Order: sequence, then structure tokens, then C-alpha cells
Amino acid sequence: MIQEEYTGDSKLIKLSVLENLYYLTEWREKVISQNSILISIIMPVYNRQESIACAIESILNQTYSNFELIIIDDGSTDKTCSIISSFSDDRIRYFLLKKNIGAAAARNVGIHRAKGQWIAFQDSDDYWDPSKLRKQVQLIDDRSPSIIFSSFVRNKKGSKEYIPKNQKDIIIPKEGRLNKQLLRGNFIATPTVLMPKVFFEKFGGFNEQMPRFQDWELWLRLSSDCNFIWIDEPLVKVEYTENSISSDRSKMIKGYELIWSLHSRMLMDAGAEYVARYLFSFGHNLSLFGEMKYGREILIQSFRYGFFSLRQLFCLGLNILGHKMYLFLYRFYK
Repeated sequence: MIQEEYTGDSKLIKLSVLENLYYLTEWREKVISQNSILISIIMPVYNRQESIACAIESILNQTYSNFELIIIDDGSTDKTCSIISSFSDDRIRYFLLKKNIGAAAARNVGIHRAKGQWIAFQDSDDYWDPSKLRKQVQLIDDRSPSIIFSSFVRNKKGSKEYIPKNQKDIIIPKEGRLNKQLLRGNFIATPTVLMPKVFFEKFGGFNEQMPRFQDWELWLRLSSDCNFIWIDEPLVKVEYTENSISSDRSKMIKGYELIWSLHSRMLMDAGAEYVARYLFSFGHNLSLFGEMKYGREILIQSFRYGFFSLRQLFCLGLNILGHKMYLFLYRFYK
């Protein structure tokens, strides 16, 4: 009896060892497989002599090292070129364009030049956490490819904001489709994204006609068919500067108009409240920009699709009072 029990235990121990060896082998093969994935990192740059070195260093300091950094210089006229040339890392591929074509088109050039089957993006004034790429690569599943993005910290005039974060009426799943969440507004920064190159081949690249919101338009286009994975960690620091694309308010109107032109059907299908919220956002930003008459027209249109917040009434009332009062009272209200 005792001997039989001992034999049984020995079999269990042997089985456990075999299982451990199996899982260890499987884990090792997965690690080797992940380390063999070449990531193409696209970085457009234009006249960024003050920040380009730090942005490049944050890429070269990644704990995941199997990547190529494709820098598309969009016709810089300052010392950007010489600063880039000072880096001797063989993983850097530098392309100088003869004329300025804009960030969206420059990113598309980089995607076309990419050797890797997975694409990441970096902006020339942003910073990656050293673990950013490794944590994303660990989530790659070629059997079910997804758009993998992380949270980020935006630094704007000394204040820091953590984006995205769940709100009472907007819940972002850790994994899944984000169609309706993205219709409420963009919360995915381009430098946080890692995605399959095949998605660009299937759905197209960045819309070069968009003067602003190029990333939001692309995510909307992908959101109906593609899965997203969210890493709720601030793996990127985004700088908001007055001469960055994201702060060029003069292009805001055209961006909103094109989003509506391209994706109004998607908004309509989601429901009247989504349309109302989009139009309110458009009208509110028009008012902040000083386009009071146009902004008022759009704010009134938002009511036609639905009333969802007292903020609608408040902003319409402020609009009637004029631009200066709108700016002053809205900041106080905010």
C-alpha cells in the first residue's frame, strides 16, 4: 500500500515535470518568436532641432531592440538633419524629402518604406518609456491581429493630463471594438500605437486631405472592422506645443467638416445622441476659435438631434454673448 502510494506520487511528479518542461518550451518558443518580430517605427519630422535628439534616444533606449527607425524629414531647414546624422545606430533609416508634404503624407511614405510587418509611430517631440515597445510586442497575436495602444501623459503649458481614462458615460474596454467610444472623440495618440502593416494595405493609410484629426479619422475607419487592445499605462509622454499639428486651431474647422463628410453615416447609425454630441463638440470649438455665427448654427443643429446635457444650453448662451465672454465664462465654468 505504501509502495503503491509512493509510485503514484512519483508518476504525478514526473507528469508535473513534463508539464513544466512543455510550458517552459512553449514559453521559450514564444519569446524567441516575439524577439524575431521586426517593428518599423515611423517618425515624421519638420524643423525639430530642439527636440529630435530626445525623441530618437527614447526609441534607441527601448528594451525591445528588434526594430528599424524610419525618419522622414519633411524638408527641414534648421539643424534637424545634422542632429539626426550624429546618430550612428544602424537601425536608423533617414529619408530627406525634397519638399514639405505634411505629417500625414510623410507617415504614409514611412509605411511604404517599412520592412517590418508591424508598424509603430513616434513624433519628433514626444518621449517613449523604455518598456513601451516590449510591453506591446508581448501582446501580439498573429492569429488575431489587433491595434495595440497605450495610455499617455499630455504635457500642456506645465499641466499634465492622463489620457484616456474611463468616465461615467464612456467605458473603454481593455480589448474589443471601439467604434462607439471613438465616435465620442479621439483618445488614441498616434505615438502610442502598434499595429499590423496589413491593416494599412487593407483600409488605407492616413488621409492626406485632413489638415487635422488625421489619426482620429484613421481610427474611425478601422474601428468597425478591427480589434483594439488598451494598455492602461502611460508609456508615452506627449508634448503640446504651439507650433505642433495638434495645436494648429486654424485647421480645426476643415478637420471637423471632413470627419462629418466621411463618417456622418457611422454617427447616424450609432444613434441621434452621437450626432448631437459630435455637432456640439464642433460648435463649441468653433466658438472657442471665434467663429461665433458658424458655431451658433452648429450648436443649434446639435439640439435638433437631441438634448444630452445642460452644457449645450450653457455654451449656446455664451455664444450669444460673444467671443471674449465665451472664453472667460467657459474657463470659469470648466
